[in-house]
Amino acid sequence: MYTQKKINSGLLAILFLTATVLLLAFHTRPAQKQTNALADKISALESEVKALGARSEELAPAGTLSEVEQKELDKAIPANLEQDIIISNLNTLSKSADVSFNALTFGLQKQGNLPTVNISAGFQGTSGSILRFMKMLEVNPRKFLIKDAGVSHLQSEGGLDLVNLNLTLQAFYRNEQ
Repeated sequence: MYTQKKINSGLLAILFLTATVLLLAFHTRPAQKQTNALADKISALESEVKALGARSEELAPAGTLSEVEQKELDKAIPANLEQDIIISNLNTLSKSADVSFNALTFGLQKQGNLPTVNISAGFQGTSGSILRFMKMLEVNPRKFLIKDAGVSHLQSEGGLDLVNLNLTLQAFYRNEQ
């Protein structure tokens, strides 16, 4: 009688273990199918990226720009600092927007491939002209980037409400050696 009980509990343990293994196999099967499907998608996308990379290499080899792209880059990011042109651009923009150009300081920052010029400048005008000036800065081909802007309201002068605008701009140039 003792041996019969031992066999029954061993049989129950084997049945329980088999059921657990089957349950685990059926439970992880959908996750495995999803993983395989995602792996297939990733490999398809990788081959598509490689094909696009090969095609772009045919069109323009790595490290080269088309003539049009090079001209645009030269116009937007000159090969040297050209501080006088930066001042001239800011002055022209401020005159066209009817904003007075009050103060200017420069600071160089050399990090990475495109060194930057930090420009702190003060402008004064009506709120409408100040907004127009900032929009003109955004679309200027010299590529000014507004890092910080501060606005303060002045006493009205002759019926005009004037605004002071303090900007911190970044301009880029290429450091070709």
